[in-house]
Amino acid sequence: MEKELLDAGPSERGWHRIEAAARCLRLFALKESGHVPFPESEPLIRGSLVHIGLAHIYARKQESDSGGNPERYYSPMDSILRLAEKNGPAWENLVDQSCDMVNSYRMRWGDDRKWEVISVEEELRAKLRGKWLYTQRADLIVRDSVGKVWIVDHKTAYRIAAKTLSPHILDGQMLGYQMFGRKRFGKDFGGVIINRITTRPPYQFHRAMLEPAPHALSRFAANLCEIEEAVEKWEGRPPMEWPGAYSNMVCTHKYGKCDAFDKCQWGLTND
Repeated sequence: MEKELLDAGPSERGWHRIEAAARCLRLFALKESGHVPFPESEPLIRGSLVHIGLAHIYARKQESDSGGNPERYYSPMDSILRLAEKNGPAWENLVDQSCDMVNSYRMRWGDDRKWEVISVEEELRAKLRGKWLYTQRADLIVRDSVGKVWIVDHKTAYRIAAKTLSPHILDGQMLGYQMFGRKRFGKDFGGVIINRITTRPPYQFHRAMLEPAPHALSRFAANLCEIEEAVEKWEGRPPMEWPGAYSNMVCTHKYGKCDAFDKCQWGLTND
């Protein structure tokens, strides 16, 4: 029997698409048109490899706990290798480190007996105002020992600090998880857990319940629709005609220039 490799990649029509439009409509148009490709940096590659390894830990656990066959899925280490082989040398160079991180995680958390796995890498889907599809892929959904359901989001981090957790409170990805979680599980939904692992040995691990943001959550679905309306207004026009943010908080940031910086500076003719 051929083993399964889970899909831990972006969902069909998810938050990162909306986030790009909210940040800068021109950046959104350039990304959608292919003029600005998705970046392939070392942190993103490593995060993807660690995610696929953790996904296979929990998919195999779910099979074992339910009396199924965990061998229907690749082992965590094999899943990392398979994903790297599919994507090329830049990914293969990070296999050993990613395997070390996932193996250390498995030794730290054991078999997570307090968590009953509900789903792994499930794509959550909603139709906003009956018109716009919105999706998110939940890394892990679990039920704890007192019956509360949690959406768990895995994060790789250079270091673990309290101040690096707070930016997630108003992150649309996390608000989306809460929107889906409340709709699906009602009063049994506990919230979102950020599950962190550091990228350098000795590896450190930290799980934290994310603080609620009730006002942001109450406006979140409407906010998504308003961004979709803005996108719809400009659809069909050349990307460089879409409004740019022209902000030194957007066009440049802590990691450097926006991926579209040169295009906004010089236009598309000098590509």
